[in-house]
Amino acid sequence: MKNTIKYLFIIALVIGFSACTDNFEETNTNVNAPSIEQAAPDMLLTNSIESMTDRVHEIFLGHEMGSCWVQHMAKVQYTDEDRYIPRVSVINNTWTSLYAASGQDVATIISVAEAKELKNYKGIAYVLKAYITSVLTDLYGDIPYSEAWKGSAAEVIISPVYDTQESIYTDLVAKLKEANDLLSEDNEEVAGDILFDGDIVKWKKFANSLRLRLLLRMSAKKNVAADMQAIVSNPSATPIFTSNDDNAALHYLGSAPNNHPINENRKSRDDHRVSKTLVDLLYGDAPSPDYRVSLYADLAVGNNDYAGLPNGLRSSDAANYDGNGLKNTSKIGSFYTQASAPGMLMSYAELQFILAEAAHKNYISGGEAKAEEYYNEGITASFYQNEEYFTEVLEDIWGSTFESWGWDGNDIMAYALQDFFDWGGWAYDPAHAMEFIGTQKWVAMFDQGLQANFEWRRIGYPVLVAPADADNQRKIPVRVFYPADEYSRNKTNVEAAVARQGKDDLNTRV
Repeated sequence: MKNTIKYLFIIALVIGFSACTDNFEETNTNVNAPSIEQAAPDMLLTNSIESMTDRVHEIFLGHEMGSCWVQHMAKVQYTDEDRYIPRVSVINNTWTSLYAASGQDVATIISVAEAKELKNYKGIAYVLKAYITSVLTDLYGDIPYSEAWKGSAAEVIISPVYDTQESIYTDLVAKLKEANDLLSEDNEEVAGDILFDGDIVKWKKFANSLRLRLLLRMSAKKNVAADMQAIVSNPSATPIFTSNDDNAALHYLGSAPNNHPINENRKSRDDHRVSKTLVDLLYGDAPSPDYRVSLYADLAVGNNDYAGLPNGLRSSDAANYDGNGLKNTSKIGSFYTQASAPGMLMSYAELQFILAEAAHKNYISGGEAKAEEYYNEGITASFYQNEEYFTEVLEDIWGSTFESWGWDGNDIMAYALQDFFDWGGWAYDPAHAMEFIGTQKWVAMFDQGLQANFEWRRIGYPVLVAPADADNQRKIPVRVFYPADEYSRNKTNVEAAVARQGKDDLNTRV
């Protein structure tokens, strides 16, 4: 995957993102670099998919500012991020990486595709651009968009305006619709696709499923019912995910440098545990266990049980928690720290919860009966998402217990799922629909820290409480602040965004 970086760096010298220096064109143009027409879209596609997925799943952004803030995970060492004291370098690097690396590669693919009339590459690039941009605007709020990612040095705008989140979302939804229309098996074959291996139908499904995600996030400010209904009513024209086989997940390889970012971190660090909030909901306080706890958490080595770590402890308190925080709390489940772990971008389970909410709110047809059907399918999809590994864990941890309850030894996944439906306490209830949908969506989106955070922020369930020792006025962050460099490179426009949006801190809702 990473063997394209040197080539792509040369391209970036010609077509890099704006706001580098005041004499950008003179200092950053390489007359020997390839032109847009010479750029290879397959190489750019490989790199853009990997760099985007690496960024949203990397340890600091994905785990510490995503999963810890949404209380899926907690830190047992070096706990600043878990106490809402983020690393400024991570915030700066996220902006730079998604703009100048992933985003610029995608912009170049669009330019190449337009020059060479490559409709499938253009459609795929629109999907990736929508994903990258939605992450940026959900993290920061208003951001450069309409004047960002120009295709050549001559077009670069040094100080791009900040577009409103509402206008950005509106355009992303339109671009995803156009992507669906562009993508066709009758067009050119696609190489370099490490996400779907050139399967154009799966890209169409991703485009439309992602469009439903963004439409639902717009729904508080815009009537989205007609757009959502149009998608779900015409599966032949606008297909969406229909099973876990359609999940948009990058399957990392088994060794460096193409292993999962978390796996690389775990070679030298052991800073993370499963949050007590999650373990308590799945296991400690549940009427009957939600067996996904055995996938999300390992048994603590000190007590051979599932034990979560409270969020937001000071480092000394975390180290001494329950006598020994490192030994007596559960590490992140081994599935998620292996070299070949998937980097999930969007799942079938998430889509089902999107549809459940849409049906409950009458954005799509079917009412509460259909909402319940989607809700149950979301839970089922979550159980079966990593079926092979989860089956082995269930047999190892719960097999003897199930046998004592009368399990006949066949299909342990089905047995565990039915037991959860019967006794878990989460049977769909229209009177508490958003609490149930939001909570089960939160459970299903484990290890998708940023997206889980964005959805929790929007829905408000489960109810999360900021830790007693947290910084940030004991408020769970709902955005990140702009990089400091923007105040020197693009001062007028970033200050206009702050004036429009609200104080540039962790608490201004976007």
